This record gives sequence, structure tokens and C-alpha cells, in this order.
Amino acid sequence: MNIIQRALNYFRGDAPRMAVIFVLMLSSIGLNLLKPWPLAIIVDSVLGDKPMPNWLASFSDSSSPAFFAGLLALGLFFIHLSQGAFSAFQNFLAIKVGLSGLSRVRNEVFAKLQELSLRFHQGANAGDLIYRASWDTYAFQTLFQQGLITFVTSFLSLGLMIVVMAQLNLPLTLFALAAVPVLIVTIRVFGRKMSERTTSAQQADSKVTSLVQQSIAAMPLIQSYTREAQEKKRFSGQVAEAQQRRITQHGAELVYWFGIAAVFAVGAAGLTWLGADQVLKGKLTIGQLLVFLGYLALLYEPLNQLSQVGATVSGAMAGVRRIFELLDTPNEVCDPPTAKTLTAPVAGRIDFENVFFAYDDKREVLQNISFTIAPGESIAIIGPSGAGKTTLLNLLPRFFDPSKGCVKLDGTDLREFKLSDLRSQVSLVLQQPIILPGTIAENIAYGNLMATREQIEVAARAANAHEFIERFPKKYETSVGDGAARLSIGEQQRLNLARAFLKNAPVLLLDEPTSALDAENEMLVMESLRELMRNRTTLIVAHRPRTIERVDKVLVLQNGQIEKFDTLEKVREGSEYYKRMLAARGV
Repeated sequence: MNIIQRALNYFRGDAPRMAVIFVLMLSSIGLNLLKPWPLAIIVDSVLGDKPMPNWLASFSDSSSPAFFAGLLALGLFFIHLSQGAFSAFQNFLAIKVGLSGLSRVRNEVFAKLQELSLRFHQGANAGDLIYRASWDTYAFQTLFQQGLITFVTSFLSLGLMIVVMAQLNLPLTLFALAAVPVLIVTIRVFGRKMSERTTSAQQADSKVTSLVQQSIAAMPLIQSYTREAQEKKRFSGQVAEAQQRRITQHGAELVYWFGIAAVFAVGAAGLTWLGADQVLKGKLTIGQLLVFLGYLALLYEPLNQLSQVGATVSGAMAGVRRIFELLDTPNEVCDPPTAKTLTAPVAGRIDFENVFFAYDDKREVLQNISFTIAPGESIAIIGPSGAGKTTLLNLLPRFFDPSKGCVKLDGTDLREFKLSDLRSQVSLVLQQPIILPGTIAENIAYGNLMATREQIEVAARAANAHEFIERFPKKYETSVGDGAARLSIGEQQRLNLARAFLKNAPVLLLDEPTSALDAENEMLVMESLRELMRNRTTLIVAHRPRTIERVDKVLVLQNGQIEKFDTLEKVREGSEYYKRMLAARGV
């Protein structure tokens, strides 16, 4: 499908409004064509000696020139007023349709970002994705309003004016149209260059957005190492590059528009000279020349708009292509054609069978991983940094799929389940707690959107969060997240545990949930974890002996392979890594 046609499909939902826009457009164009005629009649028939048109003479028996001059002036007033009203309403509807299409594109882009795998997001530039979703999407609105609507309006205006002008004087009409081939050549020559320069400028702007996003995320590091000056210098350099690319883009556009203006200037001067010669030879009246020159201005306006449509569309297409590039990114993790639906909680048996995984072709992060977890059993996953512990966890909710082998839940390959059903069976608590902008109650209820206030409070009590929540003046209605009440890491983690309690999934994944906590908060969180892990199949990435001691089995990962998988006593005896870990902690 043509990329422009594909982009314009986002506006098909507003077809009835577009029909109204077309009717208003035709009405506006028709009234625009009438504008020069009252003045022409005044010059030829009121001030000159040409007979008054029969349709106008029938309005009155009076032959007073002042009467007809007043009547024509009144008619001119209503023509301009009506044309302005139709044009304004048309533009209003066009803007409304343009914004509706923009909303559809943004919703689809956001939904696509939600669908794409964790591997994609880990490899993508967050600032660039933000720029595409927030700014590149405007290209669709531009393509509709300044592209399609302007093109259709200008094309119809041009066609109707050519018909009327040809009726008045064919040679002058042909001379006026001589500029069209020159304009077409200019558009073709400059269009591709402007599109390339616009794409380059947008990429530079997205890097500016990325730097802002990165610097905000790294602000504690920047300020603690007093690197503000270096960051300002780096940012200024990127801003200067973006500025230069925009100057290059707009410079090409200005050269293009100057060339178009030069073509119009030659055409207008030549047509005025030829028209005056026709009047002197008696082939054209002064009024007809005025109509012709009026149409000439009206003719060159749609020609000028058509010439600018080329530049506008070229610029917009750069943004449209970046959006379609994102939308066409294949989903690495998706539902199979015959996905199995889960209608009841699973028992929680987990089997890893000869699992391999690699983020790229250079190194396999997991190699030949095989083990089984019984329903309700808990295991701790330990190992050095980079051993593949978090990657192993991420295979269970299918953030990734294995390169080889399979992971099974209750004997069924995870890839056979409907993705949303599978993830409904899994609760995940991360090392870095996630707090969303909203109230405390809304953050906890993210685990179960249908939860009642009583259920939310029960979950908060189970997570040892109720006490600190009650200390806030608004309690569960306290706003948290960006720009709101600040919570300690321990308090944030307890809200995350409350969210997991409320979800009540049979499989629990914990990625070092206590590693960033002090002793007091660790004790409270561990107390909550013991309750949360009860009767749930649990995998917990851990390093602290206090956490490891509370599980049924321990899995030791080294270089992406299983060194040991057994009870704590046997791992303590047979795992060299576990011995080194205890020695490093002085145990």
C-alpha cells in the first residue's frame, strides 16, 4: 500500500465530516470565483458605456448609476462575507478531523509500544521513542490538513478558474499556465532533498529529547560528581547540531520558495503587459482585464499552495516513515494462532527443558538450563553478576522467549498460552520498586483493578504498609509518584508487595527485592515476603543469606549454566560459588 494512502487511512473514520468539508470547499471556491465580477461590472457598465447585464437590470427600472454601484458593492460585501464563513467552517472541520486522526495514530503507537518485547525496549533509545510518539505523530495531521485538504482545494480552484479564464481569453490563459511545467520541475528537484534534510533534522531533535530524558534520570549522579558543566557542554553541542540541521532544512525550503516566487513574478508581469495590449487592441474590455488580473492573483494562489504542498508533504513524510518504522517492528513475543485460554489459576509446576537464550549472536546468556519446580515450592537463584539470573526470571512471564528449548507451566509450553492469561498467573516484584503517578490506593489496585477498598487495605496490611499509609493526612488517597508525596525505597517496595498480594497470582517472581533496603525495612519486607510466598511457586533472585535460608531449594548459576540445584544444605556443601559468597560476607 502506498505510504500516503496508508497514512490517510487514519482519517477514514471521519468520512461524514469529510463529505461536509467537501461541500463547504466547493461553496467557498464558487464564491471566490465571483469576487472580481462586481468590480468588473462597475468599471464596464456603471462607469463605462457597456450595457448592464440583463440579470442585473431586472432588479430595478432605475437607470441611476449610483443605485447599481451601491447594489454591486452590497453584493461584493455578501460574497466576501459568505466566502469567509464557508472557508472558516471548512477549516474548523478540517482541524477537527486532523486532530481525530492524530489521536488514532498516537493511540496505535502507544499500544504498539506496550506490545513490543522487553528486548526491544532495552535496545531502543527511550528519548527517540518519546519524540516519535509525541512529535512525529503530528506529521499525520500535517499530511491531512496541509497536504490533502490544501491539495484538493487548490486543485479544484485552479481547474474552475482555468475554465472561466479560457472563456474570457484563451491566449492569456495559456500564457498564465506556462508556469505550471516549471513549477512541477522545481517540486521534483527540491522535494527529495527537503525530505532527506527534514529526516536528518528530526533525528537530531530526537537526540536532544534523549539527552534531556537521560540527564533527568541521572541527576543524582551528575550532581554528586559535579558534572553539570560537562553535561551542559554536551547538551549545547547536540542543540547546536540540531539547530544547524534545521537551518539547513529551512534554507533549502527558502531557496525553493524563492524560485517559486520568481516564476510567479515573471508570469504576473508578462500577463499584465499582454492583457493591457489586448485592451488597447479592443479585444478585451477594462472590466474583463480586471477580472482576468483578479483571477490571475487567485490562480497563482492555488498554484503557490500546490507548490508548497510538495515541501509540506516531503517534510511530513519523514515523520510518517519514522512512525510506520515503529509500527512495522515485528512483535517478538505474541500469541500463537491457537492460543490456550486459562480460565482458572494454575497449580504452579514449572519445567525448564534444555533452555538456551541469547540477546544477540555473540554470546549465549543461558545455556542448556534444565530443572523442575513443584507447585508451591520456592527456590532462590544465586550467582555472580551477569550469570543470567534476571534473564531466567524474565522467561517466565514471556518478556523473552528461549532461543532453544522450552519453559513449561503445568506441563504446557508457555508459548502455547494466551499471553495475557499467562501473565495473569504471575506476580513480579522488582529490585527497583515502580510507583506510578496516582494515589496510593490506585498504585496498590494496579494488581487488581476491580479490587474494593477493603481488599486494598487487606493487601496493604499483609505487606506491612498500612501503618505508614495511615500517617499521611489523606491516607490511601495520598498522591504519589512524580511531583507528589515522596516515599522511601522501603515504603515503595512495601507498596509493590501489596500490589502482588492483591493480584494473588499462583506464581511469584522476586528480583532481589531487599537488596536496596536498610536492616529495618529489610526485616519488614522479609516478614511480608514470607506471607506472600506461602502456597505460591516462587523464584527469588537473592544474595543475602537471610533471604536464601527461607526457600526450599537453591539454584546456582555460573556463566549461564547451572552449577548446582538442590536443597540449601547440599548447595552449602557442594557449591564453590556459595562458599565464596558466604566467605565474602564473613559468614
